[in-house]
Amino acid sequence: MAELFGVDRTSIVRHIRNIYKSEELDESSTCAKSAQVRMEGQRQIVREIPLYNLDVIISVGYRVNSKNATSFRRWATSVLKQYIIKGYAINQQIKLDRYKELKDVVRLMSRAIGLQEEVSNEEYGGLFNVISDYVYALDTLDHYDYQSLAIQKTTSDASFHATYDNAMEAINALNPNRSLDFNSC
Repeated sequence: MAELFGVDRTSIVRHIRNIYKSEELDESSTCAKSAQVRMEGQRQIVREIPLYNLDVIISVGYRVNSKNATSFRRWATSVLKQYIIKGYAINQQIKLDRYKELKDVVRLMSRAIGLQEEVSNEEYGGLFNVISDYVYALDTLDHYDYQSLAIQKTTSDASFHATYDNAMEAINALNPNRSLDFNSC
């Protein structure tokens, strides 16, 4: 945190102590102790290193007086303002990535429509199944990104269940001149 906010380590330690002293945050839920073990000469030294969560970093960022901390506060305030005004904040990079992915799907569908007369109905249906699965995967990732992931559809019957026997059958089908059996190894 000292490096992040561009201040001395003692300043960070003082702010953290004051955060816990004023009961702004609860130490037991925002700090974990991690044991660091190393050899110094012939002695084994064990030190407990505190690891702080995001709540502590934000609280310290609002207390520290430095250019880095000021930049942090401006950024954090703008994100909070977006939440207050819009009810949510948008990650612009994710938004651009999703837009590019949507354009790719539209291009793929456009090409598929152009190929409609050149491919069989089965191939055409398969292509649209792939596109549909892709869109479903994008939706699932989007729900994960916004912490709203829920199981939306499942299948009760598996169309294929991999076993040793059918895997060996598939491997042997690839090379009909040679039969493999790993059980005999």
